[in-house]
Amino acid sequence: MFEVISIPMLIKNGFDFQKEYPFESSLILIALISLIGKLISIAILFSKNILNKQKWIYIGLALMLISFLIVCYGVWNYDNFLFAITLGSGIPFLMYFGRVLYLINKEKHKSELVAE
Repeated sequence: MFEVISIPMLIKNGFDFQKEYPFESSLILIALISLIGKLISIAILFSKNILNKQKWIYIGLALMLISFLIVCYGVWNYDNFLFAITLGSGIPFLMYFGRVLYLINKEKHKSELVAE
């Protein structure tokens, strides 16, 4: 939800990076990167042939993973308890990430065996 809310803020204020609060001022940019990754992943869900769209799946997942890792790294500097909460709330995403990679590789190997 933060990603969708950040779009009007980004349009209104632009990229406003403040040196005294580097992590807080970059949260909108991180949310935008995550939103782009999610939109790519959602668009690929409606594709008929997923195996031909692997590159886009990897790009969408990579954008979401990068934004998650940036948030974890930024939170690490503030408080270990907040880092634990952030990492714990990201466990479902990390499980989804691993499962998608596993399924793509499984289907890829299955299609290679059928082609031989």
